[in-house]
Amino acid sequence: MVERIVTAGARVLEDSGYQEASTNRIAREAGVSPGSLYQYFPDKDAIVAEITSRLIDDFASAIAPALRQAAIEQPPAAALVVLGAVLDALQQQAALLRALVDRVPAVEQQEALQSVRARLADIVYHSLATNRGALRHADVERTTWTIVELTQHLLVRYVLDSPPIAREDFLADTTHLILHLAYDRDVAE
Repeated sequence: MVERIVTAGARVLEDSGYQEASTNRIAREAGVSPGSLYQYFPDKDAIVAEITSRLIDDFASAIAPALRQAAIEQPPAAALVVLGAVLDALQQQAALLRALVDRVPAVEQQEALQSVRARLADIVYHSLATNRGALRHADVERTTWTIVELTQHLLVRYVLDSPPIAREDFLADTTHLILHLAYDRDVAE
């Protein structure tokens, strides 16, 4: 029953957006009575929270192989592998991402994404620390935060805005940008 409600909630969000989604509409889409829905979820926001949690879990699972691969690569290859995997994972859930990104409060987004962001930050930090001698400046924490925030924003906006930029060009430009942000010339090239 929970699975049916969550799946229906995701479909309603994708099709109609957050504002048009209601518990009655979700119940109808799930083929259950509103009373049955309320046995599992007290309101629409609880359903959205569960959908968001599952979206983030799916995202984390999708990028895990790339994070493992990146841990053994040199910075240019590592960046490209992770950026590509994140972009793929976001694009697979583009409709749902579009429905949620501007509707879920930033505090809830940060809390929900905390474990995924921590893993990404660990990979970035490790790569930077391993190549500390080639960094533009010594503050690895600052550079890590900047890279994680910058790439998160760029990748989400790329998926949501669908700019007229080829995927390969976008990934190459973003990789170039973060490498030049972090490293002196010889590592970034």
